[in-house]
Amino acid sequence: MAEAAVWKVTGRSGDHNGINHVEYELLDSTQKRVSLARTNVSSIVKDGVKIEPDDQETLWFSEANATKKYKFNVVTIAGTTYESELNWTQPNPPKPEPTEWETLIAEKIALAKELGIMGVWNPKRGYKLTKEYSRIAEIDNRLWELVK
Repeated sequence: MAEAAVWKVTGRSGDHNGINHVEYELLDSTQKRVSLARTNVSSIVKDGVKIEPDDQETLWFSEANATKKYKFNVVTIAGTTYESELNWTQPNPPKPEPTEWETLIAEKIALAKELGIMGVWNPKRGYKLTKEYSRIAEIDNRLWELVK
């Protein structure tokens, strides 16, 4: 039967391969640290994926991990099994790629400002004959297709 354990942030963090990692220690029911070093554990599994133990007593958790609850199963060499959850909130989630709609709107605004027909009205001479103005018409057609 597995024993419950909890993750406690140590307050330390550090960069590894350009990604910040936050240090956690695994505490048993008596609040004693369970060493995660390969000299103490035979298995560490995070959400069903095996993690190879190393010489660290603690877990260095990548900030690149998505926001969610991670389930851990740790088995010591002595045969004790610990189950724990790490409720992680990603501090700097990646920004989603802009949609086609957003990209087209941004391009249209930039072109219109360049031609002087948006913002302060100061149109370039012959702006209706430029490739930029033709592109605005193309964008309008595509935006209409997206709305349908």
